[in-house]
Order: sequence, then structure tokens, then C-alpha cells
Amino acid sequence: MSIFYNGKILDQLSFDSDTSTFIIGSEEMSDSFSVEYIPNKEEKEFAFNQYEVIILENKSLDAENDIFLVNEIDLNKGIGWIFPLSTLESNDNDYAEKDFFNQFRYLTHQKLLSSSFFLKKEIIEKKQRFLLSDLFEDDLIILVVSLEALESPLDICSYLPSLANKGYFLKNEHDLKYKCPSDILVNWYRGKKKINIQKATNLVYQTDYSKKLYTNYLKSLDHHLIRFHLIYQIIENHLTDLFNSEFDKILDNYSNDLVTKNNFIESINKVRNERENIRKVLKEIKPNDGTFEKSMLIGLKRDCREFLDQYGVEEKTDLGDLLYDIRNILVHNYREVKDRELILLNDIIFEFEIMINYLMIKNP
Repeated sequence: MSIFYNGKILDQLSFDSDTSTFIIGSEEMSDSFSVEYIPNKEEKEFAFNQYEVIILENKSLDAENDIFLVNEIDLNKGIGWIFPLSTLESNDNDYAEKDFFNQFRYLTHQKLLSSSFFLKKEIIEKKQRFLLSDLFEDDLIILVVSLEALESPLDICSYLPSLANKGYFLKNEHDLKYKCPSDILVNWYRGKKKINIQKATNLVYQTDYSKKLYTNYLKSLDHHLIRFHLIYQIIENHLTDLFNSEFDKILDNYSNDLVTKNNFIESINKVRNERENIRKVLKEIKPNDGTFEKSMLIGLKRDCREFLDQYGVEEKTDLGDLLYDIRNILVHNYREVKDRELILLNDIIFEFEIMINYLMIKNP
């Protein structure tokens, strides 16, 4: 972290145990100021280079006690902790007396204030002692990851769909404007001890559009129609890949005289059936019982049927059928949607988003 203070760059960091402050100064220490360290200082410190700190945002899980162990599902173990910046400036949380957590808090101060952390800040106010929230936005979320536990370098982008399912987005130049409806995330996660994350393995996630979806669009665009359109593009991408794959097989069979011309034409017509293809894409969405994703899947099917009933759409149970019918109404008949139905529609689009995040993780 490089701080401009009194016209000079301050990038030298030390800790004064007598005053419980971090001292940040110029190379010759002719100019300096301190950052107050409020948690208990443990004698044992974590190895600085064995951990990485990532800055996130979350408009739902941002209370001081929203502290979670981060469990990596494929590794089947904890790899770090996630907590609000406010946790670093107070001891009024459930972990304040835990030695191991205070080690994490000390390490986070070190990381945030060190010259290796990419941040440039100009200090206008002249005073000798600051808080972290004077240097950073006070609503930030801190993710601390042990590289030793992770067993590899951290690729935070590969975890963005999984983190988005809990409302966490990467802090960047795009402001986080969206907040999930009806306190859904708060009601499910607040009070729990850990969250599970998993890498996105779906090939669709490797596209430039998918990366923009999680680093920009889902953060900054909050109108329900725009969000549905953006999320549905992931389905469209899968449909294109599915059609190309099926078409190549059909063409290969016909080229090798394995099917008749009539069967070839029938197969082409069948593979173009969008409703059927959406069913195929979404059939792999099978979250485990008792998970947040399973509760959202149940809610999505229920809410879709309730919404579609108001338009006389034949009742169906398959997720692909339900979302295809929702899509048809939003694209072709949105003018008929009443204001009183928008709350339900917002819930549907949020639940749909959770399923798309799950799809990114569980490669079909």
C-alpha cells in the first residue's frame, strides 16, 4: 500500500507494541502516522507470504458478526476466513477472544497496510492516528486465504460464481448496487459458522462474457429485466454449444451413411427444439438436500408456477419448461405484467441467478 501524506510516499510499515499501533512512514521515516490496532495482539504470528487477502463487497452479509470459516468443498477443508472490515476495528464480535482469529486480524492489518498490497491512497486530513476505515471504505469485506491449505496459488476469479451465491462480489471499479430481495441471504447464512466455496469448472465460465457477468454486470445492474436477460445469456451459450455438438454428430452419421435422409431431417428439426434443449441444459441442476441451492431450486419452481398461473400457462414441473415459459412472458408479454407481481418476479430472477451460479460450478 502506498500512501501519500504531506506530499510524500509512505510505504514503510512497523508495529509498535507499546501503543498497539502500526506505524507507516517514508523510507527515512521523516514523515509518518499510525493506524490503531484494536484486537488483542498474539505472540505467534502467521507467515506473511503464506496468506493472501482479497477485498470483496456484500450488501447482505455485512454485519460485524458475519464471520465465516471458508470451506473449500473439493479439498474438504477450511482454507481461510471471510469477515467485514468492521470486525478489525471492534472487539464486539463472537470471535474477539479467539487466539487464532486474532492472528488472522493481525495478519490482515499487515497485508492491507504493506507496500505489497495494491492500493494508492492520498491522506488529506492531517492527524497522527487513524483507523483502517479512514484509509478504506468501511463496508468492505475481507477474504483471507491460506495458500498452504489451498495447496496452489489463489485464482479468485474461479470462485466468483460460488461467492456470488452468498452475495459476495470482487471489489473493483464497478460499484455494487444490487442487493438480494427479501433478506434471503441474511435469513439463510447469518448465524452459521462457515460457508462452502467451489471452483467454477463449467467451460462456459471461461468466456469473456461470463467473466464480465461476475465482475461487472451482476454488481452494477439491478433492474430485474436487465438481470434476467444477462443471466439468460448463460443458457443461450449452453444452447449454442449443445446444438453445435448434436449437429456435428448428426452430420457425421449422415456423412457415413448411418442414417437415411428422412432421419437426418427429423434429427435436425429435433435438435433445434429450444424447449427440449433447455431441459437438457438444466437437468444437471441437482443440488444436495439441505443446501441453500436446494432451497432456492424448490423456491424457484414454486414461484415460477405461481407467476405462470396468472397467465393461464399450463402447469409444468420441469425446471427447463418453467424458465422457458417465464422467458416467453418477459420477452413477448411483459406489457401485461402487473406492478403487484414484481416482488414475485424479483424473487424468481434471484433464484434463477443462484441456479446459474450453481451451473457454473457443476459442469453439465
